[in-house]
Amino acid sequence: MIRAACVALALLAGCTASRLVSQQGNPDYVGKSFKSIMVVAVTSDELVRRNYEDRIVALLAKRGRKGIAAYAAVGTRGKVEEAQLRQAIDQSGVDGVLITRVTSVARSSGTVPGATVAVGIGWGGFYGFYSGVWQAVDLPPEQIIGPKWTASETRLFDARNGALAWTGVVDTRESDNFAAALTEYINVIFDAMVSDRVL
Repeated sequence: MIRAACVALALLAGCTASRLVSQQGNPDYVGKSFKSIMVVAVTSDELVRRNYEDRIVALLAKRGRKGIAAYAAVGTRGKVEEAQLRQAIDQSGVDGVLITRVTSVARSSGTVPGATVAVGIGWGGFYGFYSGVWQAVDLPPEQIIGPKWTASETRLFDARNGALAWTGVVDTRESDNFAAALTEYINVIFDAMVSDRVL
């Protein structure tokens, strides 16, 4: 059991909660930042949706951009129909739409091979110390279940013509600290868009 815990910790060492897997900006939009953006988090969890949308809106404001949370513009919980979303976009007058959605969830796992481990204690003088190392135990292979990984994609669209301006894919490791993980995720996405000069 201890061996399994050590291996699992070693596998997780150096991992961050969120990492950008890929990003690509449309050259037609690089250096032409959107002035106002509707932020849409596609999730049935209303708390996550509001938190994410509000925090992106706040970051946009720090960069002098107007952000509108979709939950405030649409007002619907759960899935929004296309006509309703288009109407909210038109009425808000935004020129960009930022949509984030989960694309897959997976749990990592692996097998630690069996081993023979010396367990001698080494009591009883010099010979006890010497002979103790010859006592060994065979450990069977163990199945290790790792953290859950969520892949998500964020896309920034031109609200006027629907053209894709930017896309980014992020892998996020399961975390006990939701607030910290969400902050890291948002910063990864936002910083990538800023570095690609679409914000």
